[in-house]
Amino acid sequence: MKIEKDAENILNKFSKTLEDIPDLEETWYITDNLNLTREDKSHEKHPEKILRNAHIDKEGKLVVKRADWVN
Repeated sequence: MKIEKDAENILNKFSKTLEDIPDLEETWYITDNLNLTREDKSHEKHPEKILRNAHIDKEGKLVVKRADWVN
């Protein structure tokens, strides 16, 4: 089949191209930003900001939408 011949031709050309690549020793890359870490910091919590936009009923309870279940 033509596809098999084309594939074989591509592989042969690729193999010949790989033969021209010289063997090199392992290369090492040194960068300044490798394995950077940061301190864990806690953030201030402001529940009043969250409740500012929340829907509160007459009894002072938070009203939320019940989840829509997807099957």
